[in-house]
Amino acid sequence: MKKVLIFLPVLVVLLVFPVYRLVFYRDYKVFVVKEIPLVKAIYATGYIKAENEVEVKAKVAGYVVKVYKDTGDKVKKGEVLAFIENKPLKKEIERIRTEINNLREKIKENSPFRKSYEERIKAQMEKLKILEEKLRRRKKLYERELISEESYLELERRYKAELSILKSLKNEYMESVNEVKRKIKTLKKKLEELEAKLQEYYIKSPVNGIILKKNVEEGEYVNTFMETKPLFVVGKKGSLKTILEVDEEYGSLVKEGQKVYVYVEALRGKVFEGRIVKVYRIVDRSKKTFEVEVKVNYGIDVLPGTTVEANIILSEKKGIAVPEKAIIGDRVKVFQKGKVVERKVIVGERYGNLVEILKGLKVGDKVVLR
Repeated sequence: MKKVLIFLPVLVVLLVFPVYRLVFYRDYKVFVVKEIPLVKAIYATGYIKAENEVEVKAKVAGYVVKVYKDTGDKVKKGEVLAFIENKPLKKEIERIRTEINNLREKIKENSPFRKSYEERIKAQMEKLKILEEKLRRRKKLYERELISEESYLELERRYKAELSILKSLKNEYMESVNEVKRKIKTLKKKLEELEAKLQEYYIKSPVNGIILKKNVEEGEYVNTFMETKPLFVVGKKGSLKTILEVDEEYGSLVKEGQKVYVYVEALRGKVFEGRIVKVYRIVDRSKKTFEVEVKVNYGIDVLPGTTVEANIILSEKKGIAVPEKAIIGDRVKVFQKGKVVERKVIVGERYGNLVEILKGLKVGDKVVLR
């Protein structure tokens, strides 16, 4: 007898196998042969998932001090969902901002810093102006040989020395301003880095959608190395897909396009028909399963995350089958013209506790059960 892969619990019987009816005929328990659906299928479990469903996890560790959104809330891409506290980081950002503001104040127009240099430069320029006038007069006197050459050259050296002082003062002024500007630039770069780091403490939605699940509360400590579940799950509630986990040994049997019956206990045991739209050919080594995606039109409001059971239909046809216990070797006993007679049969595949009969019986025959 050829064995068929029927890996279906009670669910399958409810879906595809009609319950056969036993009757008593002349003190014998008999099975009346009928044509019934014969289905080969694989049992799987899974869950319903929202399209574009995204898990939102923390990139940093710390205490969650504020949760802004709850399950069912609509969110936009980039909207803040929660905030993780980091007081030292915020304090350092404020310190740098204050330092940048102080440095900007230092070099703005009419600041005490600028005024100090500008007054010193102005005073030096006035001093040079006086020396320049003296030098001009002394040069005329020297040209008329009314003063000695040494007297003229002495004033000229003094003028040049004061001119050098003015140039140095101007250079010092400009270098001091530029040094402050360079420091501001360095601090701004550091501030940008710290502000970017601070943004990681604001948990944001990566997509437009609805909060499908919230796994965090205010006051909780989150640790990026230990957290296994996301803080939030965001997706589009109206657009759903069904994910099934199938045992790895059936990988060669499952294909796109196959019919699937999905049983949802949470919906009072309703059964829905769908089709496999994608087979993920990667096995989860810890579970020894691979995933398939099923498109199902539920037609009613179903919550993402709802668990399901399913039968992936490998083949289905109509045929004759009898209870296994009715078969003795290659024969069965039937009532024929008021007598119990043996009849040779050719059997096919097994369907649960029924065995397909390829030849030897017809619809209406009364098969005696042992």
